[in-house]
Amino acid sequence: MSRSGGLRWCLDAIGEGSPEVVDILQADRGLPGRNGPVVWERASCQTSACLASRRRAESTNVGLRSQGRYRSKLGSDAVDDWMEDGGADADSMVARRRFLALAGGFGIGAGCAARTLLAQATAEGRVTPDMVAQAAWLSGVDLDDEQAESLSAALNRTLRSFHRLRSIELDADEPPALVFRPDFFYQQAWQAETSSHLDAGRSIEWSLQSPPARGTDEDIALADIATQARWLAAGDLSSVELTEIYLRRLERYDPVLNCVVTLLSEHAIEQAIASDRRRARGRPRGVLDGIPWVAKDLIAVPPFKTTWGAEPFRDQIRQEEATVSRRLRQAGAVLLAKVSLGALAWGDRWFGGQTRNPWNPQQGSSGSSAGSAASVAAGLASFALGSETLGSIVSPCRRCRTCGLRPTFGRVSRAGCMPLAWSMDKIGPIARSVSDLGYVFAQLIGPDRRDPTLVDQGFTWPRTDPMGRLRVGVPAEGRLSAMERQAVDWLDAEGAAIVPVDLPTDLPRSGLQTILGVEAATVFDDAFRSDPDADYGNWPETFRESQMLPAVPYLRANRLRSRLVAETEANLINVDVMVGGDDLLLTNLTGHPSLVVACGADTAGDDLPAPDVIKLTASAYRESMLLHVGAAIQQAFPPSPRGPNLDRFIDLPLRRSPSGQGSSE
Repeated sequence: MSRSGGLRWCLDAIGEGSPEVVDILQADRGLPGRNGPVVWERASCQTSACLASRRRAESTNVGLRSQGRYRSKLGSDAVDDWMEDGGADADSMVARRRFLALAGGFGIGAGCAARTLLAQATAEGRVTPDMVAQAAWLSGVDLDDEQAESLSAALNRTLRSFHRLRSIELDADEPPALVFRPDFFYQQAWQAETSSHLDAGRSIEWSLQSPPARGTDEDIALADIATQARWLAAGDLSSVELTEIYLRRLERYDPVLNCVVTLLSEHAIEQAIASDRRRARGRPRGVLDGIPWVAKDLIAVPPFKTTWGAEPFRDQIRQEEATVSRRLRQAGAVLLAKVSLGALAWGDRWFGGQTRNPWNPQQGSSGSSAGSAASVAAGLASFALGSETLGSIVSPCRRCRTCGLRPTFGRVSRAGCMPLAWSMDKIGPIARSVSDLGYVFAQLIGPDRRDPTLVDQGFTWPRTDPMGRLRVGVPAEGRLSAMERQAVDWLDAEGAAIVPVDLPTDLPRSGLQTILGVEAATVFDDAFRSDPDADYGNWPETFRESQMLPAVPYLRANRLRSRLVAETEANLINVDVMVGGDDLLLTNLTGHPSLVVACGADTAGDDLPAPDVIKLTASAYRESMLLHVGAAIQQAFPPSPRGPNLDRFIDLPLRRSPSGQGSSE
């Protein structure tokens, strides 16, 4: 290729009006550049640095326009031919960067052309054929000259459209026009429960037995919701007293756990007073009336801040209340605080530091429902709400040894909650007893036009099915923990049929997780582009990577996901529950419900007998059966009524734990 041919190609690639091209063309013609005479610099093309750049490019698979094709590896002959053809005239001198810009026209790689051409194209706002060649290699596509030219022109038109698209401001509450409905792929018709969720929530109160003696403040704080509700109904305890107990504990133990983002003391007392007045008039709203709770700080509760755990949003106030918050408020529950989550729902580190495990504060709580699990386990609230996208209820509940329900996807409205992945996010309760989860869950479900994925199904709670009539699944592959094995043995002794369940296990994990990454990158696209250097926790690399992913593999992953939904449901529908299983990614993709049960004791490595935990999974919308079996197991293997001894850690320096990042929500 001649020097003039190379210059013409560079002109086409970079743009005729580019200042770099003007200087290069002037030098080629022997004319002055913009700032005086411009001549070739012999050393620019014959030094070892330039040759080394060529070799680096050859080894890094950077595309070159050579012999009529764009290739994934550099053809060294093209550069040699150019140099022999007069590209490095001994009588001409030009600045090194001018030469590199010209060399970029030949695709001489990351050391020279890629950076220069990219910088030029960015400045000009254009996609060049060389960029198309390199992207084609990344996508595994081979293009000829004409195809690359045509595609670059089309991409430039699309890029202009993208700029217009990005100029339209979108709020995080606005989902895409793509709705994931896993029930569409079920091969067997699902029979809806017939009882109303409202009946389930209210009828419980009338069956409550006489309450035990109240005991100490710690006994009250660690009691389950049913016991607290009986104290309130009997007049042995007021909601104000209960609320004040928890507020004192939050103030005392938050320095140990680092779980409180916003303490709502005045608001909580006002709610508690209103609850006591309703009860005095004989008009309590149900079991949860006067019961204090905490909200994961991605749940919008105006006029208070909703920080999403991330520095860029620490002063954010969302204007529309989350549906789950509104339903609990209408049930009379008392909101104590907004509690921590890992930044943008990943891990247990937020802009205030790391949230810690109450049973071992030298360790992180895991996440991302970090503050929700830690505060409940420590007896700082009666219950909490968390969310899960990929382990963010299950993981911290396991770490903090408490109970958590991750419902079926589409069971609980996410409206007003920070979206992370629209097709994977789920809101669920966290509490110290399985029965408590049932009381809270009964108030959360129901229709909501603000969430297009919602499936309105009934909920029977409590249930009376004898264990001897159940079919209990165990993973065909994988091991059970010691506590899970004890639970299976107990169910077997009770007469349950124990059967193997063969769930899909050989999954392309990274490929499937792109679903989460792409959706998350879309949610935070505006924020990340406007301030890419802000502290978004663990997310920036995922955001950048997701911007580069082709649409076709993303949609292909979703097609595989549809198959996994059908296969998983076809296996789980044959059992009432499955005990154990390493299926966190699978069941979060398929939307099936899971339950973490705190039961028994695990004394390993500590003088305090922390509860052990097991995990149960069921087919879609069978939360009532999950809770029924989980409550029976918890009753058979009760955890210690004592909570973690946080007083011993109050004055101790706590090391910064590298663990506990947990999963992304």
